[in-house]
Amino acid sequence: MFAPDLSDEERKEMVIKAYKKLKKSFQEFSKPDGGKATPAKTCRDLNLAYPEKPSGEYWIDPNGADPKDAILVHCDMVTKASCIQPKPTISQEINVVTQEKNVWFGDIPDGGFDFTYKADSNQMSFLQLLSGRATQNITYHCINSVAHMNPKGKANKSAWLMSWNDLEMKAHGKFRYSVPIDECKDRKSEWAKTVFEIKTNKPTRLPIVDIMLRDIGSKRQKFKMEIGQVCFR
Repeated sequence: MFAPDLSDEERKEMVIKAYKKLKKSFQEFSKPDGGKATPAKTCRDLNLAYPEKPSGEYWIDPNGADPKDAILVHCDMVTKASCIQPKPTISQEINVVTQEKNVWFGDIPDGGFDFTYKADSNQMSFLQLLSGRATQNITYHCINSVAHMNPKGKANKSAWLMSWNDLEMKAHGKFRYSVPIDECKDRKSEWAKTVFEIKTNKPTRLPIVDIMLRDIGSKRQKFKMEIGQVCFR
């Protein structure tokens, strides 16, 4: 209802203003722009609605339930990928003196940690279902410790990766990773790195949730673990 003392012109202006506000709200609902209050379902959907938007951080809501549980991701507008960041990204420098040679990183005291990501399991699961491919890199920084091949060219000390759906990925076997960089194979006394790369058309396998290290334990061995973002397309 309008106030009784409003003129016809003032009433007309109020109607136009209300219409414009309603139209804007409808446009935001029908074409979410990646803002916190108007998240897109995925980065691919955001790119389809706004192809001019550059790569960067945007809000998405894969489960579509409520913008309040939207997650902030990096959208790669070239590949249309929705990339979720880990937390934390890299561990501290670790030296573990132990007789146990096969150790899951999450079980290492005073240095190890669970692999966690900036999305809850519900949103992660919906993003997996909405995607056809997923990729992630895990980097092992090492001193005197191999992660894949050893100096003799054998993979008998290669690390195992634990997938999101509880599969063990190994250098050999049914579920594998690739290794584009393997500097740790030389067992150098200065920092080097080995990069594990996972590319899969089974998105439920990512992200990686743990890694078993199989060449640690002596005083001269040190390492750091760097967790890469996981990207869904």
